[in-house]
Amino acid sequence: MTDKYTRKEFLKLSGAAVGAGIFSTSIAGSIANAQTSDLLHRTIHATGEMIPAVGLGTAQTFGDLSQDFMARRNTIETLFAEGGTVIDTAPTYSNAEIVVGRALDELNARDKCFLATKTSLRDGDKQDGIDQNTQSFIDLKTDKIDLLQVHNHRGTDVHLETINEWRAEGKVRYAGLTHSNPDLNDAAVTVIESGRLDFMQVQYNIFDRSVEERVLPAARDNGVAVMINLPFARGRVFQATAGKEIPEFAKDFGVDSWGKFFLKFVIGHPDVTVAIPGTIFPHHVVDNIGALKTRVPTEAERQRMVQFMEDL
Repeated sequence: MTDKYTRKEFLKLSGAAVGAGIFSTSIAGSIANAQTSDLLHRTIHATGEMIPAVGLGTAQTFGDLSQDFMARRNTIETLFAEGGTVIDTAPTYSNAEIVVGRALDELNARDKCFLATKTSLRDGDKQDGIDQNTQSFIDLKTDKIDLLQVHNHRGTDVHLETINEWRAEGKVRYAGLTHSNPDLNDAAVTVIESGRLDFMQVQYNIFDRSVEERVLPAARDNGVAVMINLPFARGRVFQATAGKEIPEFAKDFGVDSWGKFFLKFVIGHPDVTVAIPGTIFPHHVVDNIGALKTRVPTEAERQRMVQFMEDL
């Protein structure tokens, strides 16, 4: 955000400020082609920076050090090769920060990554938060975190104070808050309206659309970017469509997999900045980023997608 404009004024000037996705290769296309393809980007309202609208989550997928590190490194490498940049992690995702930090270091790819992590504590002790995040810098092998978020509204006021202090010092670029529990949506709106956030991370998928009522409008009105967790509803969307054919109407906006179907529903909402599906498989990353290569559904098409799922 500049000195000249307030955040709301900046948002009005930039309009919806979404990058235009264009038709490109399918996931059968080569990585080389994908690297030169235009992908749908969305704007971070606080600065005007644009990021690809699909990234990578690491909860329950990156934390086990006994599993194959190279598989996870290859997944991150594929994310960058496909044109993605956003990786979201947390110190409470077991060893995920260590895995991500090592992979970025070995790939010499820190500058390619929009790196998000969290202050994730059960209490609001300020020093405990500082200590936890200091370790995150070490584990992630970085001296700057792009987005530091208060996890699950725990100690929100205290930890946001630290995050914004670090943002002023240049150690953090953006301040955020997260949750995946619809019961916290009203509390999220209160913090969004306080003017202390650049990002709000929430659950949003075709089964749980509760953030459409208040959270997404509040984020839009206050110039807060929105990161989406659980876009696949912990796999429930795939269970519901197992053995089902993709509807013909979805092919009009480039859907050739159920993953694209459900991601396009999420990023088709104009107030969504980025979705972070979790995976450890490179071919899933290729498919996920592929959702950015063709147009997003219109609102009428999104409602048709909802109706299709309700009719199953």
